[in-house]
Amino acid sequence: MNLVIDPITQKQLDQYGQQVHQAIIISGPTGVGLNGILNYFAKTLDAVVITVLPERNEKIDIEKGTISVDSIRRLYEQTKTKTTQPRIIAIDYAERMGIQAQNAFLKLLEEPPHLTFFMLLTHDAKSLLPTIQSRAQEITVKPVSRQQSETVLDALRVIDPTKRSQLLFVANGLPAELSRLANDDQYFEQRAGVIRDARTYIQGKPYEALKIVQKYKDSRDQSLLLLTDAMRFLEDSLVKQPHQQTIQKLDVLLKTYERLLANGNVRLQLSSHVV
Repeated sequence: MNLVIDPITQKQLDQYGQQVHQAIIISGPTGVGLNGILNYFAKTLDAVVITVLPERNEKIDIEKGTISVDSIRRLYEQTKTKTTQPRIIAIDYAERMGIQAQNAFLKLLEEPPHLTFFMLLTHDAKSLLPTIQSRAQEITVKPVSRQQSETVLDALRVIDPTKRSQLLFVANGLPAELSRLANDDQYFEQRAGVIRDARTYIQGKPYEALKIVQKYKDSRDQSLLLLTDAMRFLEDSLVKQPHQQTIQKLDVLLKTYERLLANGNVRLQLSSHVV
């Protein structure tokens, strides 16, 4: 499938594609297709991609892993070898780098090896050190339009109107998420379950909301997804009928989300909204 991106992001790609910067931060919400942008640059440069992913107990762990200083130091050895072909060092989930790891990465940026480009894929660009941000261009990948999402479903040959409507609602303008939902029925049911839980979390009785907290307390990523869906319900409600109480609820959820991103205790943060 061709890369599906919003027009603003396309303009940035057209601009950067003419002369690729040494370091680029590619940021956007989960499911928007950050790896699609990475692949675009890999093809543009005819580059080999070396990807660093979060690890836990020396194994790749997307949900609970981190990118440690040791992971970054291993890159030093990989980049010491000379190359005649461009290569991209891709740090996926770059927000999982701690301060030590970011400082180690900064040294690579300051003395970039020959024919080496750095791309940091992140869902939270603000978590990166200002010194890293100042040395990189940033592409913010935004959700696509409904028409573009419809085009994705056409390409995936999703014909049933009810299924299309459900997929469009759940994916909410995120093309990579839309493709995954359409191709994986089990994942679609999981996401639909989170959306139902998000509705209960903000609209249910306190004991019902606390049951949701108990269900999500052991997964930071799922908790962030829950909050994202809950905030979306409130945003939709504001569009239909602006209300000060809804604005206040949305502000509380946003602060809870930010505290979870900053590694706050999941149970305590989710419970604070209920009590």
